[in-house]
Amino acid sequence: MPHLVSLEESYDEFPRIEEAFGLRLDESLEPRGPDAVWDEFARLAPRPDEVAVDIGCGEGADAVALATRFGLRVVGVDPVPRHVELGTAAASEAGVADRVSFLLGSAEQTGLDDGSVDMIWTKEALMYADLDLAFREFRRVLRPGGRVFAYQVFTGPRMSDAEAEQFWREGPNARSVRPEDLAAAAGAAGFSTRFRTDIGSEGGEYAQEQRGAGGRRLAHAARLLRDPKRYVAEFGEANYEVMLADCLWHVYRMIGKLYAAAFAFDR
Repeated sequence: MPHLVSLEESYDEFPRIEEAFGLRLDESLEPRGPDAVWDEFARLAPRPDEVAVDIGCGEGADAVALATRFGLRVVGVDPVPRHVELGTAAASEAGVADRVSFLLGSAEQTGLDDGSVDMIWTKEALMYADLDLAFREFRRVLRPGGRVFAYQVFTGPRMSDAEAEQFWREGPNARSVRPEDLAAAAGAAGFSTRFRTDIGSEGGEYAQEQRGAGGRRLAHAARLLRDPKRYVAEFGEANYEVMLADCLWHVYRMIGKLYAAAFAFDR
């Protein structure tokens, strides 16, 4: 139970330490940056020439990085044709077209052969998936001893189910996923959890400290909410909703409404 603050604590005790408290909060807690995700993946000891699948590969940046950082052979899978085109171009530009390829597919239907891959990488994509079907598909395409690495920004402990339902439906076919949902789907498909690393708000803190990203998006969200007609008239309602959701994403991941974690599972 949270402590119930009294009037005396709020208006007598707190003002005496408020300035010192604020100065302490100005001190960084040294949040981990984007490389933390790669450090977690490295715990799975990927070996050169192992075959990895990037589920929900987007424009191909992670697929290319998996090849260049770890020497993996990578197949990027994504349901958006433009992403396949951009990923293919990115692999060619990076000089890894012989190691990285892309195809249309989804987490639930990758189009890959049974037992054909060693590792699955998926980052911030499983909110678009049916988790039970996705993990059954992961098990099908993985060889015995295969590993799954999943990094996800989840619905966090400070977001209610009702708020989560409204927030996530702003995305195209997105849904609320909590860490326990992912672990349950993996377990039901026969995977064992190797590790879970909670990253929480660190990505948001890092972005704020390095480039002021969170504060800028907070100001943008305030303006979008205060005068929606101004922005809808210029950019359209759909783009307004996308921008608002993106701004709230950056703000929410700093205050516990969204919560980042990395999981590793063994087949």
